[in-house]
Amino acid sequence: MWENYFKVSFRNLTKRKLYTGINILGLTIAIVSFLTISLYIQHELSYDKMYTDADRIYKFNQEFVAAGESQFAGTTPSQLVPTLMEEIPEVEVATLVFDLSIFTSVMIDNGEGNQEESKVAFADENFLKVFDFEMLAGNPDLALKEPNQLVITESTAKRYFKNTNDAIGKILKVDGKDYSVTGVMLDFPSNSHLDFDFLASFKSHRHGINPEWSPSNYYSYAKLRPNTDLDAFSGKMDQMIEKHMGETMRSNGFSSSFHFQPVSSIHLGDSQLKSLKPTSDIKYLYIFGIVAVLLIFIGIINYVNLATAEASERRKEVGLRKVMGADRLQLFGQFISESFILTFSGIVFSLLVLFFNSGSFEGISGVPIRFDLLMTPVGIGVIIGLLLVIGFLSGFYPAMILSGMEPLKALGKNIHFGRGGWLRKGLVVFQFFVSIGLLVATLIVQRQLDYMQSVNLGYDREEVVALTYHYNMRNVVGGFKNELLRTGNAQSVALAADMPIFIKAGYKIFPGGDNDKEMMITGYSVDPDLIKTIGLKIEAGEDFAENELTRTEAFKQKAEHSVMLNEAAVKELGWTPEEAVGKKLDFGDEPTYVKAVVGDFYFNSLHHRVGPMVIMVDPDQANVILVKLPKGNPTKYLAGMESIWKTLAPGRPFNYKFIDQEYAQMYKSEQKVGAIFSVFSAIAIFIACMGLFGLVSYVALRRTREISIRKVLGAKVSDVLKVLSADFFVLLGISAVMAVMFGIWFSNQWLQGFAYKTEVSPWIYILAILLVSVISVLTIGYRTVKVFVQNPAKTLKDE
Repeated sequence: MWENYFKVSFRNLTKRKLYTGINILGLTIAIVSFLTISLYIQHELSYDKMYTDADRIYKFNQEFVAAGESQFAGTTPSQLVPTLMEEIPEVEVATLVFDLSIFTSVMIDNGEGNQEESKVAFADENFLKVFDFEMLAGNPDLALKEPNQLVITESTAKRYFKNTNDAIGKILKVDGKDYSVTGVMLDFPSNSHLDFDFLASFKSHRHGINPEWSPSNYYSYAKLRPNTDLDAFSGKMDQMIEKHMGETMRSNGFSSSFHFQPVSSIHLGDSQLKSLKPTSDIKYLYIFGIVAVLLIFIGIINYVNLATAEASERRKEVGLRKVMGADRLQLFGQFISESFILTFSGIVFSLLVLFFNSGSFEGISGVPIRFDLLMTPVGIGVIIGLLLVIGFLSGFYPAMILSGMEPLKALGKNIHFGRGGWLRKGLVVFQFFVSIGLLVATLIVQRQLDYMQSVNLGYDREEVVALTYHYNMRNVVGGFKNELLRTGNAQSVALAADMPIFIKAGYKIFPGGDNDKEMMITGYSVDPDLIKTIGLKIEAGEDFAENELTRTEAFKQKAEHSVMLNEAAVKELGWTPEEAVGKKLDFGDEPTYVKAVVGDFYFNSLHHRVGPMVIMVDPDQANVILVKLPKGNPTKYLAGMESIWKTLAPGRPFNYKFIDQEYAQMYKSEQKVGAIFSVFSAIAIFIACMGLFGLVSYVALRRTREISIRKVLGAKVSDVLKVLSADFFVLLGISAVMAVMFGIWFSNQWLQGFAYKTEVSPWIYILAILLVSVISVLTIGYRTVKVFVQNPAKTLKDE
């Protein structure tokens, strides 16, 4: 029986090529979109779940509290891990990682000259016990046990040694020191928050030999024993911190505690905690999930609308079948089988599109789309589920309508479907609503992205270049700076601890001098030329002098040194900028005075408000050279810089970054969201307009005689267009109202994550509605003209 249904359905579908083509194309695009978004969400949710007993692995974060203010850090002291393993029995094994890219890049030499690498870290001997990545060569228990050992990834081994087997036992110079390659591991997967090319044994680092409770520069992890009571474990940690740090904390007027989070929650966790890789926001996944479901529903709605609109064309078929003895159940099976054939075809084409174009979405989202996951039992289950759900939902209502026709009415000239028209109109409203709503969301996201790129940051980022340098280059940095200025390849040059887009060092102001408050503050170590190099505005006071006493020199001489504060710091201390100049502050055995107050500038993401900032002359802490290029073509000046660099630092490659480009990279997650929204809003509009094209086609065909009569009586094509489009534009108006309400809700949800945000202009809503309206008019107009140009004599000859 079902075999016969499918044969007849296939025959019918091949006859009705427009109907079949529109439905298959709509379903294919909707299913491709759904599967692509689902694979993207699956990738984001799978972060750090590949390790054995991943549910027992935790990362530690540190909280500092001073003067009632709390500050969190994603890094911890080097002493934490050995102390955890020694004093707390719930810890099965623990490890730490020191990411060198926090401070500088590293020079690697295999005998063919230095190559600059940024994905280099120190890791202790337990790293491969906690994170059991597959080793291709070497013993994971011994690979990081001794000083000067090195584990590299498979792709790195191929870059330096052609293949993995040749790498073991070879020597690589890391910043001039010999390291022996003792292991080759698979590349870190894209869904791991860890991502390095080189892992050096932590015993090669000074804190690997003599761990300390300060500074907090290390990422710490522990695998806890099964069935560990987390509350009891937390209490033991508090006791451990009190034992080792209690007296120091009290004497310095602050408290510190350690919090642990499941390693699988890092990627979608608190974005304020610095991680080894950029994190994401789980609300984006909820939004994308909703978009995926909506696109499937738009494809289903297309089918329902077209099938019910086509019902009048198939009334004679239904009538004849019933006269010949077919019952309703048989007709229902016949029509539902057509839905399943179309759905199956859409799925097959979707899988082919995904297989051949998965790289295109990876280019947009930055996430690899793993087609092989669709071939797993879960993936096959999802595909079968889509077939059943889409096939049934698409075909149920049209099959009920068609199979329920009475034979005499079905064979008559006039046919009515009761309330079916209202359902069809409601579905069209929903399609338009999704299309306009997604377009509004896209425009709002893009508006915020544009705002973030164009906002005045409080400093110059245009034509400012940053070069990182190693601490062992400090003796040549001064010469490089002077030579740039002498040759005219720079307007100004400054040394700084960080690029101004993200400054991370934390300090504390103690009561003392002219200040009675205690507060946490971000610190920026620079040389005296920073202000003019990046164009900070001095609100009160004067710039640092060329011979300004540095913080390091002041400490040695037990002398007072000058600092600058930003407006936020001055305000929190209760002063005006003018009052602040000359005030004395205590940074803890560091007497200082305020030489100037600079205007607030963004030294962090726009997700956070500008906080208190202190700028101090301390070039010994710097590892970034900031160069303000002269006006004009930068290529010439960069070539001149490279020539000077190679003369003064011949063993180090010349690599530079433009500050404005690095600033844009801070919002990579938001840019991905914007790009994905753009793609899928365009898809939603396309699918909706395809359905609209099909509906208008059937309306126009049913009203061909009416259109011909109007043409004979002198109507123009514009008059006919008004008649055919009137109902659709009423539905579009209802959809527009709903989309505006959705846009208001979405803008509140999206923008609440930013401390500094754009204004949502009414023009965003107007533009989205107009764009969908114009596309709809063109769609309706095209089909109207096709019918209008037909010869009235042919269409009216039967009357």
